[in-house]
Amino acid sequence: MSAEQKRAWLGVATMTASVVGYLVLLPLFGPVIATAAFVFYAINGFAGFIGRGEQVDERDKNIARRATLAGGIASYLAFIIGCMGTWCVVFAFQREGQVWVHVLGTITMLGAVVFLFTRSVAIVVLYGRHMEADNA
Repeated sequence: MSAEQKRAWLGVATMTASVVGYLVLLPLFGPVIATAAFVFYAINGFAGFIGRGEQVDERDKNIARRATLAGGIASYLAFIIGCMGTWCVVFAFQREGQVWVHVLGTITMLGAVVFLFTRSVAIVVLYGRHMEADNA
């Protein structure tokens, strides 16, 4: 297992813990305090220490590039859906002229969460695909 793959699995695990923590805290404390659950993702800050001296070949670079592109596209879509969803709920259904200020931070965090999680999952999937192709 390459270092990039290990870092991706750490990203998947910490992001899953963050999202589960958010969903548990949301009904108990509300959306503002529930965002504190994303502190679990701070563990991923140590991912840089995984495989520091390992050599990276062209296949690893290609997988990382494709995964980053997939994460960027998914993040952009999540950001657009978050913004348009807020507009739809606030203005179309409730006829209010204001958006709660914490919603904007949550939408921004949603984009980051989707980017990092999609990138990690894409790395795991792409390495799995390459392993299957090598064994065939």
